[in-house]
Amino acid sequence: MKNLGFSLITLLVTFQILMSSQEKNQVKVEIISDWDGVSSKFFLGVKFSISPGWYIYWQNPGDAGLAPEIKLKLPSYLKAGDVLFPVPKKIVHGDIISYGYYNEVVLLIPVQIVSKEKLKKADVIEAEVNWLVCRESCVPGGTTLKYALMKAKDTEKALVKKYVNLLPRNFEASGLTVKNFKVERKGNLNLVKIELAGRGVNQINDFYPNLIDKFLIDFKSIKVKNGMVEFVVMPLSSDAKVNFLSGIIVVNNEGYEFNLK
Repeated sequence: MKNLGFSLITLLVTFQILMSSQEKNQVKVEIISDWDGVSSKFFLGVKFSISPGWYIYWQNPGDAGLAPEIKLKLPSYLKAGDVLFPVPKKIVHGDIISYGYYNEVVLLIPVQIVSKEKLKKADVIEAEVNWLVCRESCVPGGTTLKYALMKAKDTEKALVKKYVNLLPRNFEASGLTVKNFKVERKGNLNLVKIELAGRGVNQINDFYPNLIDKFLIDFKSIKVKNGMVEFVVMPLSSDAKVNFLSGIIVVNNEGYEFNLK
């Protein structure tokens, strides 16, 4: 009986170790680019390959989660812009609303070559990448990647192009205009109302807001009807005001970048 008990414990511990190991391997990360070997501007891409059923988060994770973080260490002749996130999926678990990506996503970073003379001394780009991957439970992950800049393969260029096309488009391309914007006080809460007009007004599917400084967003409260977007926010201080609002307006399942002062 002692041997049987010891065997069961051993099997349980082994199973837990295997599960832990499998969970830590739910995301594979690599660096790609679309540099043609000539141009002074290109996209660096951090590609996440995610196991089926698991997902990572958008820049605003929603009610729960953490956005991926990318820290670059670049040679002196390169200058990088902000990380660009493709339009995410809305992920609903009961009352919890999140925004993220299943299966695969490439986060893009615009890079400029500021000195072509120094470029001949090919240095290595280093990226420290951290993420949170979730299913029923969540597992943090992280790695440091190195990438020697060289002319990109056609497969890399095609993948970067695919995700450039999945970035939110300019709001003007949606055919919409902002007709009215107001914030109403509702007790301790604020009701944000955006009235839109234009040819796509009846095709608005959703609104994915970015984080609002000094406010908590009630993501469950987001409603879209007849060109009106409404949602509730809770101020975190008595002097908090909604002075700037941004996010993605989803029109006919296409994402458009929305910025409103």
